[in-house]
Amino acid sequence: MRICQLQLRNFRGIREGLILLPKHAVLLGANNAGKSTIVEALALLFGREKMVRPISDWDFYGGSPKPESRFHIVATVTGFPENDPVAVPDWFIGENAARPVWWHEENSTLSNETDAPSGALLAAQVALAGRYDDEACEFDTVRYFYYGESDPFTDGCAQIPVRVLRDLGLFLLSSNREWDKLLSFSSSSLLKVIREYDALPGKAIEELKILLRNDVTRIEEVSPLSTILESAANELQSFLLIGGSSKLVYRPTSLDAISVLQSLVAHVRKDDGSLLPVARHGAGMISLQAFLLLLAFAEQRRSTGRNFILAAEEPELHLHPSLHQRLVNRIRSASLQSIITTQSPHVASAYQPSEVLFLRNTGGVVTATPLRTEPIKDITSNSIKNLYLVRRRLFYEALMGGIVLVPEGLYDFEWLNLWQQLAQASPETAADYDVRPIALIPTSDAAILETFQEVSKFRPDAIPIIDGDSAGDDHCSRLSTVAPIPRQVVRFGDGAGVECLAAWMLAPALSTPTRTMAALLGGPDNNTLKGLQDALIGRKKDREIHETLTWESLEIKECCKRACEFFHDITAIASDGKLKNKGWKRETDEKGSVIFTATHVQRARL
Repeated sequence: MRICQLQLRNFRGIREGLILLPKHAVLLGANNAGKSTIVEALALLFGREKMVRPISDWDFYGGSPKPESRFHIVATVTGFPENDPVAVPDWFIGENAARPVWWHEENSTLSNETDAPSGALLAAQVALAGRYDDEACEFDTVRYFYYGESDPFTDGCAQIPVRVLRDLGLFLLSSNREWDKLLSFSSSSLLKVIREYDALPGKAIEELKILLRNDVTRIEEVSPLSTILESAANELQSFLLIGGSSKLVYRPTSLDAISVLQSLVAHVRKDDGSLLPVARHGAGMISLQAFLLLLAFAEQRRSTGRNFILAAEEPELHLHPSLHQRLVNRIRSASLQSIITTQSPHVASAYQPSEVLFLRNTGGVVTATPLRTEPIKDITSNSIKNLYLVRRRLFYEALMGGIVLVPEGLYDFEWLNLWQQLAQASPETAADYDVRPIALIPTSDAAILETFQEVSKFRPDAIPIIDGDSAGDDHCSRLSTVAPIPRQVVRFGDGAGVECLAAWMLAPALSTPTRTMAALLGGPDNNTLKGLQDALIGRKKDREIHETLTWESLEIKECCKRACEFFHDITAIASDGKLKNKGWKRETDEKGSVIFTATHVQRARL
């Protein structure tokens, strides 16, 4: 079984949302788009409420619930072993049972005919509603089978039996890990795994209790502690609180089965025989413990033919990037269905475009759009196909960025990344500028129109950055024909490309060039802006010299200022802020795009 659809109303920051879920899904989106809300909604709905925060005012949209306020979470479950409701009695037969509905996979819709339509899958809808009881000053929730619009608190409902929740088997890997307890016997998660496997070591616990009662070092007999304890025992005897021959002794636990178990601490024994507590290992190993326990659940449930769905918030927390895709592969292999959120492009890139859902929250209305619905092989444009094949990680990373730039080509992408790194590494100048992280799309083959169209499906705020030559004029004209048109366009000045931007950044060093710049220019006669532009254009494909020039500029304050100023102005263009450089020319074309031309960055002439 799997969850194919999730509907949210008035829950947390989501006024309304309908999310279609594939077999495996990764949720991408900006902060506060609703990624964690979706995962925690699933946890609440399917009985994992102890893993999320208690219900409060902030679980209602707007944060000010009234007695009539309700939030609703409705999930559609399909993939039953039989397509006949009678063959699935735990779900569809009895007084408290689901109403059969039908899931149409080809167009992701529901219908409610009496008999199964051709090609449709049997489905059930389960729901959870919440309300605020102002008289008791408490929050109530009810979990029920969904038959349609109603108020389950006043109209009655068919409440879901616990066995149904267990049958579905949804487990949550929360971003809030119980770090020091996960592999200890004080962890409820570990105890659940042990009981699932019927692996509680009863006989061994009895033997350990006897050992702890008798064969331990008796610290109460060591002087001078023994003198103190003898005096305390005498006082207790005088008040008739203990017998005349009783003594005070110390043991590591209270010697019942639970305390013996909870006193055990997980260690790792190294090759040399030394021990190190698991809780003293690195954050990656500690964070991974929760996942290890869930894997144990998954393997056991799968071996007995039962369902397992994993919902996970940022499962990559504290793991080295080289392990991210291995983690994803284990999640996929262990789960019939997985639904995860992530901030890691390494994790996201392990998923096919049809499995990546881009979340956007517009005024409380959440949409979840798959990056692609067709296979990559069916994409006709080679440039777009490269985004999803060769440069998938960079593309996914850019989609998660705050400000997104779409440059003309790969060399523009690389140069702009280098100068952004310089601006961010310049503390003495960055303090005076608003230098925000800017995500760059790796455009290939000068396919800026196609690339912008692809990116704007998910990020309509993306900004093309275009050369100031005749090809740039053509790009500008063509961009005005797409839908949506770009809100802003950045252009370099007359005849300028990204090498002219680099030359403008480096120009303050022309009077005393760095070693690499001097070698590039070839002599003092070329120590001019035009000479520098020509030299950079001549070495257009020399990535090594690009990087060396950029990092040598870190020692030149005026170069750093120019880098900070440029990226400050890009931030200002994206956010309608105040520009630093007076060389920007602003105009609006006939379709409404605002074009910012950097007249201070132009091709030098003789």
